[in-house]
Amino acid sequence: MKFHIYKNKEVLSESLATWICEQIKETLADQQFFTWVLSGGETPKLLFAQLASEKFRDAIDWQRVQLFWGDERVVPEADDRNNAGTARRLFVDQTGIPSKQVHIMRTDIEPVFAAKEYDELLHQFFGSTLFSFDLVLLGLGDDGHTLSLFPGSAVINKDDDQWVSAVYNEAQQMYRITLLPKIVNPAARIAFMVEGDKKAAVVKRVIEGKYQPHELPAQLIQPLNGDLLWFLDEAAARELKVFKPE
Repeated sequence: MKFHIYKNKEVLSESLATWICEQIKETLADQQFFTWVLSGGETPKLLFAQLASEKFRDAIDWQRVQLFWGDERVVPEADDRNNAGTARRLFVDQTGIPSKQVHIMRTDIEPVFAAKEYDELLHQFFGSTLFSFDLVLLGLGDDGHTLSLFPGSAVINKDDDQWVSAVYNEAQQMYRITLLPKIVNPAARIAFMVEGDKKAAVVKRVIEGKYQPHELPAQLIQPLNGDLLWFLDEAAARELKVFKPE
């Protein structure tokens, strides 16, 4: 586990954008495509804006990037809550990534069928590889959830060949579609991006606390062969033992 701690969310976003571009360049030197899972919610919006800026937009060959999503809220793509729609508006459309390489989770069909369709796509893509994605970018909720793996959810107990699941979130009164740890943990790199003092307590519990995945589903993210990295601003990292403020 590696930690990268930055002064504030702006420096965090720019530094993470730099790191991601370095990983893409390094990987594309040895293979045809870079496969990247995007996260949703508020936290990555600044990152997406950075990647869409001239500094990063022209830094790599986006034509060789394959995009996936970690989870999706089952609302129309035009809805501000839709993760893929937000990423498209802030970042994806500005890079020129071919549409056939932008693999969204469908929200125009029943969630269980959308999950099955995405599951089949991923099994075709990664069926016999040691690693799955080159990079999975994740966020962390203040309740300890990541992806759409919420505390107490039945989906946490899934133990089969399924990589994607539909799940109903009672608090939000909506269906969501989510990747499961079984396909995330074989990734080459898994990076959590967390900012803000409201996340400090849960960051400490997830990283340094007792293993309680039913209460803190983010603890289910444990790379099998790859790297686990935490990109944090000082506010989110302030309760960690590794945090040494200037």
